Amino acid sequence: MRFKVPKQQPESFRASALYLAGEIKGLSPDRVEFVEVRNLFTDNARAASAVMDATAAKSVRCKQPAYHFIVTFDPKDEAAGKITPELKRKIAGQVIERMGLSEHQLMVYSHKDTDHPHMHFLVNRIHPTKHIAYDRHQDGKRLTGIVKELAQEHELNILRNREYERQLGRDRDTSPSLTTDAEYWQARREGRNTRERFAEDEVSHIRSVLYNDFHGARSWQQLTESLAARGYTLERKGQGLVLTDGEREAKLSDMGKGVRFNTLQERFGQTFDDYIAARIERLEVGKPDRAHDRARTPDTTGLDPKDQRTVDLMHDSDLPPQIRDEAAVRAADEADMEFRYWTQIEATYRSRQGAVRYAEHRERAMAKQEARDQAWLNRRDRSFTEGLATVYKDAAKARAKWDELEKTLGIGEAEEAVKKDPFLLGAVRGIRTGNIRTPEREKARRTFRYLIERRQKLRDSKRRVELIRGEIEIAQRRSRQAVHDFEMIQNIAGTSKELQAKLMARIKARARALDRLTEKALKRSSLAEDRREQLNKAYKQHRERQRELERARERDRGLGFEL
Repeated sequence: MRFKVPKQQPESFRASALYLAGEIKGLSPDRVEFVEVRNLFTDNARAASAVMDATAAKSVRCKQPAYHFIVTFDPKDEAAGKITPELKRKIAGQVIERMGLSEHQLMVYSHKDTDHPHMHFLVNRIHPTKHIAYDRHQDGKRLTGIVKELAQEHELNILRNREYERQLGRDRDTSPSLTTDAEYWQARREGRNTRERFAEDEVSHIRSVLYNDFHGARSWQQLTESLAARGYTLERKGQGLVLTDGEREAKLSDMGKGVRFNTLQERFGQTFDDYIAARIERLEVGKPDRAHDRARTPDTTGLDPKDQRTVDLMHDSDLPPQIRDEAAVRAADEADMEFRYWTQIEATYRSRQGAVRYAEHRERAMAKQEARDQAWLNRRDRSFTEGLATVYKDAAKARAKWDELEKTLGIGEAEEAVKKDPFLLGAVRGIRTGNIRTPEREKARRTFRYLIERRQKLRDSKRRVELIRGEIEIAQRRSRQAVHDFEMIQNIAGTSKELQAKLMARIKARARALDRLTEKALKRSSLAEDRREQLNKAYKQHRERQRELERARERDRGLGFEL
């Protein structure tokens, strides 16, 4: 959820209301889901705007009485079924009340013709009885707080308002380490931790270090292995990829010219999702995914934590110090990357799952739109048929002749021919003698003036129905592909619960490996500098968590019970 206050405010209530109502040529009233009014006796765009103009005229000082702003909702919330007309009406009322506009004349239009559900607020700043203008000072600040409060009250996503941030001169893009509100709330719903973004200087350093890796790779496997050697992995996010060190991330496009998601997929001849699915198969059957020698490390899978620690200690005691340090670093490096690989897999799993939800939602939305367009086509067809029947004695024959004229002359020339000679289509109802017409002929004359316009509208409606049906076919194909892609990765990775269990096993294995690590061993290791720093940070965080757990146990023992 977010707001937008257009920089250019409307100069006319009438033009604004007609546009929002879809009553401007080239628009359709079908775009309006509902309209709400306050302190107006009608929701008719022309009548309501005339009242607002009359009220605004009572203020001499206010030069811009029309005030327009928009409240937008996250498509993900709509896909989840949260954004209903009832909720929109409720939020509209709350926005009006909290903005202090309850006594002002205003119209709220809810539109459904874009991917983002949104509402337009057209407000008369001039109070209907006091004739004082509503003060817009710091309206952006007010709306920021109101939108945030309402989003939290109704459990909706808070979308980033870049335009307002730019207006304030503090665009958050200059602080890329911040997590967006939408990312935070989505991660919270999915039970994940959010990741901050790399700072600009860090992105520049990473871009220069990884330049050859990105531009020299010839396959996803080659690229991911070379990145892994430096401690970085690629992970699905939204419609693209991010580069992460496990704690922070950067957009793939930040890695320089030519490093784009679709460009890499075309170069490698394989989609990233298909590569991840193949990687899962390799990991599941136990094939080494990295060129490390695992033979010296005992497999403690299936043992309880206490037994695992015992085996690890026994194994370490059998090794000379130098070899033990090497083995500890290698095991920590391997366990950390293994955990990161499964995090990568889980992100791809979620991405495909989300693609299915979006595709199915899109398909349903298209079907609803087709029903609306078809209903509109039926109404216009009836209107055109009724018009022909009012003008001509044989409406069916007149329609057939018009169709034939369009085939032979073309649409434009056929319209001109009919306009010049209405009798081309057949006998007209009623009688005309000189300038005297029977009531039936007079009615036919008046109706004929709008007949060409009705046919144009009918043709537009037919074209719209054809277009939406074509879009439905595309949506259905995408939906089937999304389901197929998700089922492919699900068949390998298992259910979401099973995947979480596998990820948890890697988390525990990583913790055990970090237990055996020492700072001295890390300093003497031959790992790349970036990778060594990452492991050192992970080790310190792990040790701090261990100390916190120990302090918690001490407190619990002091209270007289043991966890």
